Amino acid sequence: MRYTFGGSPADYAMERVGSTLQLRPGAVGTVWSAATGGTQYTDLTDPILNPITQVTADSDGAVAFLGPDGVTLVYVDFGYGRRYAMTTTSLGSVLADFIASKGQAGGIAGLDETGKVLASQLPTGSGGGSIASAYRLVAASTAPSDVKAAAQYVCDGVADDVQIQQAIDATKAAGGGEIVLTSGTFNLAARLLFEGADDVNVELDVRLRGQGPKSTTLVAASGLVSAMHLSKVIRVHFGDFGVSVVGGTHGISSATTNATNSGHRSFWHSSFKNLQINGPWDGSHSGWGLYLGSPFRSVFENIELGGVGNGMRMFSEHADFNPGDCIVTRMFVESVGNNKIAYQVDSTTTNGVMNQIEFMMCEAIASGTGCTGIHINGTGGWGTTHTHWRGINLEDFDKLLHVERGADNDFRFNHIQLRATAGLTAFTFGANSFNNAVLSTGLLYAAANCKLFADANTIDVNSPNRVENSRIYSETNVKVTSSVNASASTLRRNIVGNTTVNTPGGPGIYVPPGWGKTWAAKRDAAAAGSGLARIVTLGGSATQGMYASNPRTKSWPGVLATTLQGLYGDGGSGLQQASLSAAILSSGDAAALSAWTTAGAIVTATGTWLQGGSKYGPGANYIYNDVAGSTLTFKPRGTTVKIYTVVGSGTRPAMLYSIDGAADVSVAQPSGTAAIQTTTITGLSDATHTVVLKVGTASTGQYLSVCGVAGERSSGVVINNCALAGATSATFANNATTALNATWNGGVDYPCDLAIYTAGPNDAAANTTGDTWAANVAKWIKAVRDTGAATGDTDIILATPHLGTHDTTNFKYQDYAERARALADVYNCAIVNWWTLGRNSWQYWNSLGYWGTSAGTGAAGTDAVHMSDAGFAFMAGAVAPLLAS
Repeated sequence: MRYTFGGSPADYAMERVGSTLQLRPGAVGTVWSAATGGTQYTDLTDPILNPITQVTADSDGAVAFLGPDGVTLVYVDFGYGRRYAMTTTSLGSVLADFIASKGQAGGIAGLDETGKVLASQLPTGSGGGSIASAYRLVAASTAPSDVKAAAQYVCDGVADDVQIQQAIDATKAAGGGEIVLTSGTFNLAARLLFEGADDVNVELDVRLRGQGPKSTTLVAASGLVSAMHLSKVIRVHFGDFGVSVVGGTHGISSATTNATNSGHRSFWHSSFKNLQINGPWDGSHSGWGLYLGSPFRSVFENIELGGVGNGMRMFSEHADFNPGDCIVTRMFVESVGNNKIAYQVDSTTTNGVMNQIEFMMCEAIASGTGCTGIHINGTGGWGTTHTHWRGINLEDFDKLLHVERGADNDFRFNHIQLRATAGLTAFTFGANSFNNAVLSTGLLYAAANCKLFADANTIDVNSPNRVENSRIYSETNVKVTSSVNASASTLRRNIVGNTTVNTPGGPGIYVPPGWGKTWAAKRDAAAAGSGLARIVTLGGSATQGMYASNPRTKSWPGVLATTLQGLYGDGGSGLQQASLSAAILSSGDAAALSAWTTAGAIVTATGTWLQGGSKYGPGANYIYNDVAGSTLTFKPRGTTVKIYTVVGSGTRPAMLYSIDGAADVSVAQPSGTAAIQTTTITGLSDATHTVVLKVGTASTGQYLSVCGVAGERSSGVVINNCALAGATSATFANNATTALNATWNGGVDYPCDLAIYTAGPNDAAANTTGDTWAANVAKWIKAVRDTGAATGDTDIILATPHLGTHDTTNFKYQDYAERARALADVYNCAIVNWWTLGRNSWQYWNSLGYWGTSAGTGAAGTDAVHMSDAGFAFMAGAVAPLLAS
């Protein structure tokens, strides 16, 4: 399975210039398997599955692509001095698989009530024997002959297994190598020492590996690792064992204790993988599971910390030796104790720097009170912090993020889920601590009487900060306190409110109590591989995608699809309407049509196709042709393709279809009463397909009429964009099944789990009254909720696009917004009012570059009502938090 990378508000090509990061639109990057060295990945695709070997940032600098099969972590090099790690944005399913592996073969081991690995999950130890049966040594050069002649090995969990230290010393003397421990429980009375001799510039690897956390356990009375000044560079690699800390302060500790070498990096190019580190579960432990002084370019992967009091701490010990370029992925901190911390990055020395430290797909659960999820601390001096946090889940903490001091704190939070205790203050900041920060894409928490910021905090900084695209809710009340310097920081595209009272969730947003349950259930089931979660969007040109660079992928439904499919699975490309063709668009803007044809968004044709006169089928439109051999070419993505044609109402020729160059298949188009015929082709390869439709043998006046072609997969999220340029509320208002109209646009004949209705700007320009608009919308809702077999379980969002200057005469648009609120109360609909979010001001969006240009390039322009790519991204960002929580 290919996973989606990028597409979130933090995934941009950037170059560090001084202390700032600057966007680099059009940058071309290579994709690698490691931060340094490694293998270049060239088996890539763009978001619509076209093969690519490199990735290219778009005109805004944004990056999005699909990686090789099964790969969830890559490193992208844009040629600016380092590679940046990117984890898949399909984080929900990956994290769920990781957590679900607990207690399973090859997964995380379960623990009993004393904090020990269950005896039933451990193989029986081999008893006494020679040290050769305790471990094997694979050295870089021939090992000394006395290694195997060492003292007897016990492995009973009681006697001191000093042979492990002897093996480490012998491995170092042999020039490095791997020590592989057998199954069983090893007792360590003293810490393992890896420190090197002073002033000897030799690099070597020492690798210590067990048979898996369920098989190999180290009982470390004083913690596992001691002083590590490493003037002689030793790269230490731990993997595949459990550590039980029965005494001492920390689980794995690398703090420097040698006074003459204080501050040297402890772990350099090291790795820690597939570990369990557990302390006593009675709340008595006050140390850290991982206590790491100045690690550099090291990886920490698939680690479970439990009963250790605090979780993981990285800190700089000296201004010249600082943590940097480290990656922490798939770490689970369980049962954080009273007043303890799950993750801490800090400086204990003046001018310490914590540079480029990334945490991905990590989780923590607090069991005590007064706990902090993430602590970024520069109390040792005015330190600099550059950290990135993605896919983090924190539960039951009293303080989610606390930042103290720092000259230049630059941190990003993406795809975060936060659930906290009642009465918490989510984010607290000391003076000069909130610089260059982005809290983005789904900051979620649920607790009573929450505050987003502490009352005394002041976000008063020298560099821009953003809290955006986030849903910030509490059970009864949420406050946004703190003084925000508007010239330097922004709170935008958020929903700030509560979930249990019938009040707007923020300017332009209204979510009634209990809304979205049907959608959430289908979305979560789809993410688990149990079917599709379907969305239908409908309205006019502002929803169809005028003037995005690509109306299929850069319209707000297209951007929303990228976001949701990254989180819950790709359900396919959805509907490609025949209305996105030259037959309809050629009468408009030639430059836009040319740009969209180049972008691959347009249905290409041979022969002369004309627009139908009735509002039939998905998209309420079709095109027709009566010349045999005339063709239409579509590009659906998925394992199933569905072709929608208008049949009946006179004699019609057969439709011929060909997929990916295969032979034509003939499908009869019956005469009689007008109807929509769906031709479904299953069992296709999981790819983007070329579908060519052809008019069969026909006489003049015998028409093949085509509405569109859709691509689907068996699970994930799919968005079918049924919007039509020029549409008004009347376009979708006939709810009779025989009308082939509303029931085919989110109704019983083309059903969905969520429908987003946006028709309105063209009504205002046509001087449609508010009553008429509301009646038309109600008829459409009737088709969705209660026509035919519809049982009222479709969730609905009534969304009003920014009117811009599309109507400066009739002034009817505010009447629609008023009627929308009444409809929302009656039909339990949510509301997104982009007009309100845009301050009802064309000039405001113009200042942000949100209006488009008829050139169809996605660039900023001065159009009256159509958006640029940036404008569409804003629109999608206002909707996404409602659907991703």
